[in-house]
Amino acid sequence: MQNTYLVLCWASCKACRNRPCTAHAGTKRYAIIGGGFAGAATAHYLAATASVVRPVTIHLYDIAGLGSGGSGAAGGLLHPFSPKGKLLWQGQQAFETALELIAEAEAGAQQLSQQTGTAADQFVWRQDILRPAADAKQAAGFEALQTHPVGKSASVQAISGRQTHALLPGLNTEALPNPSAGAADANVAALLIRGGLVLHPYKYLRAVWQQCEAQLAELDNGSEACLRLQQVYSLTQLEEQHGPYDAVVVAAGAAAATLPEVGGVLPLRLCQGYGLELTPNLTPKIGPSVTEKPSVISVTTSHHQNPNTHANSQHVEPDHQAKGSDMTVDESNTAMADSADHADSFPSGAPSLVGATYMGVQGGQQISVGATKQFGVTPEEALQECGRRVTQSDELAQAENLLRPKAEALWSPASTWQVARVRTGVRALPQNTIDGAVPLAGQLPSTPKDKQRWIVGGLGARGLVYHAWLGKLVAQAVVEGSDACLPSQLRRWKLPKSARLT
Repeated sequence: MQNTYLVLCWASCKACRNRPCTAHAGTKRYAIIGGGFAGAATAHYLAATASVVRPVTIHLYDIAGLGSGGSGAAGGLLHPFSPKGKLLWQGQQAFETALELIAEAEAGAQQLSQQTGTAADQFVWRQDILRPAADAKQAAGFEALQTHPVGKSASVQAISGRQTHALLPGLNTEALPNPSAGAADANVAALLIRGGLVLHPYKYLRAVWQQCEAQLAELDNGSEACLRLQQVYSLTQLEEQHGPYDAVVVAAGAAAATLPEVGGVLPLRLCQGYGLELTPNLTPKIGPSVTEKPSVISVTTSHHQNPNTHANSQHVEPDHQAKGSDMTVDESNTAMADSADHADSFPSGAPSLVGATYMGVQGGQQISVGATKQFGVTPEEALQECGRRVTQSDELAQAENLLRPKAEALWSPASTWQVARVRTGVRALPQNTIDGAVPLAGQLPSTPKDKQRWIVGGLGARGLVYHAWLGKLVAQAVVEGSDACLPSQLRRWKLPKSARLT
């Protein structure tokens, strides 16, 4: 389809701010609704299909901008393993594709920094992730796991309570299974995920989008990417207002069903949640810092990394008392807890935490804590949450009262940190199937014959794992004009209800 429409662009991006967007003859015009992980990734891979002889225009629509919904409220922890420590469905391919996109975003941010002479914001922290066992049953499951290397990127290792405390000084003993309860022969207490990382969601999304803008502008053939801050009320109205698109991709997360063409199509549960951003209370404290405590076993930063670790991974020695130590395990843990009452920074090289409560560490000076869960949210309520700032004192206090005790129960020094911000967002959770909680994608069934209308959603709590892989697949399907290239598991939502879970 060749479009020669002159479209007024109501956008915040520099490429479109002061002039109308002109679609050259032969330009492929794509609209993406939703500026979260799935929308930004799809935009990136659609932009990659552009060339000197194939101009591409991408319009990204969002009511409040990048990361205004559930993606922006995410904790930012990325790894490819389930709570049981098993590799997620398509986990290796999805994780490695995410790492590739993150590396491209980092490179683009550095290039932009050099061009503008400004410092690039750090938005990724590569570190191990620790999952304390919730109970003896989970600990036993961890012990039974085989090591799962994911290419050269990630792996899991079951570790003991002593090893866990040595990795994260200040970790509460109560956060681990009680050895007397027979937790995996009193040995395994947690799962160490090597090769994980933590992202700042908004800064990452901004870097992905800026690279998309730069990649298209560099072609100098009319290709461009425009971010339009407006609500889309229907897909039909969108094209009536802005001209026909070669394809429209709905990636609006929990708010997708506010569109009449999408409402009732996807089997999703919506869940609103709060998250906290903690920063150190820099009031001077008396006593040693967590980062100054000696360890009871040898845990050192490895300078000679194997292919499955990164620069911030730590080497865990066999579980026995360190040479030269006269303390028992109980005495050493007590001493560690006593000296870990206060911390003006998170221990260098220590892992982030996942579980019923997560703590995503963004450098030593900020921790993302979450999340609460409230089900029964409507798509309209999810849309209202987009871009909303939590400022009312009673709502701020409610979120803090729900989450701070959980953070302190994990890591004692959190009691001395202050709440810098409360986040809110709504996740769209898919049904649990034989393959786990698998996201959804494909062509909308109500699509007119002369249109391409697509949906990608249901990323739930695994948006970071799946977003790049999904975006790449959907972009390929859009170019091919068929969703046959998508794995059948992503298209389960098209089946009769009785067949969706198998």
